[in-house]
Amino acid sequence: MLDLKNKIALITGGTGGLGKSMAMALGKAGANVIITGIDSEDKISAVKQDFLKENLPVTFEHLDVSNVQQIESVVKKYEEIDILINCAGVNVRRPMVDISEQDWDKVININLKGVFFTSQMAAKQMLKRKQGKIINMASLSSHIGLPNMGPYCASKGGVNQLTKAMAVEWAPHIQVNAIAPGYFDTELTQVLFQDEAWKNKVLSRIPTGRTGQAKDLNGLAVFLSSDASDYITGQTIYVDGGWTAS
Repeated sequence: MLDLKNKIALITGGTGGLGKSMAMALGKAGANVIITGIDSEDKISAVKQDFLKENLPVTFEHLDVSNVQQIESVVKKYEEIDILINCAGVNVRRPMVDISEQDWDKVININLKGVFFTSQMAAKQMLKRKQGKIINMASLSSHIGLPNMGPYCASKGGVNQLTKAMAVEWAPHIQVNAIAPGYFDTELTQVLFQDEAWKNKVLSRIPTGRTGQAKDLNGLAVFLSSDASDYITGQTIYVDGGWTAS
């Protein structure tokens, strides 16, 4: 039931740490993987090499998910997308009183607008074939407030609700769920992890006693992409070491 052989999987933000890890996991489960991003040629080449080392084929498409025309162009290129993972994301860390309109628009356009329109384009295909899986990337901040992350919290709270709305509207043919990571050491959080005092404070809130690693999302991503999750939809699953339970 976890076999993804011959499935076409599109992962936005697939060159980043979490996106790449999940993309490779889907590839190992048999999916034909397409990753998108707005990275430099050097970064793209390095990611392709990582797939090559694992003998995994991968296709790369340049995509800015805040641009609806680009989304439409990329999605239409692949007529039968079976799995969509919306992993593209950005954060602006500063006090809310210092957030500019440009900051707000940047975060909302990528984290929320991008999720909506990429899902919309993919769902048009999935509904015609009466099958599909969509996985949105939510966050610990979909559930709790965190300082200096106003636009990000708003966007991820929106992703949580959008996941429910999509699941209800597109049932029974498409299952839509969200994965909500806690604190993971990624490109978005590297600057935080360099602060030992901050890191120790965070660790004190996590029952498992450690922060997340990219591989911690892989099994769940494969499960939610597979037939094994056909009766699960509209859920946000927190992968946070127990933070939200404590």
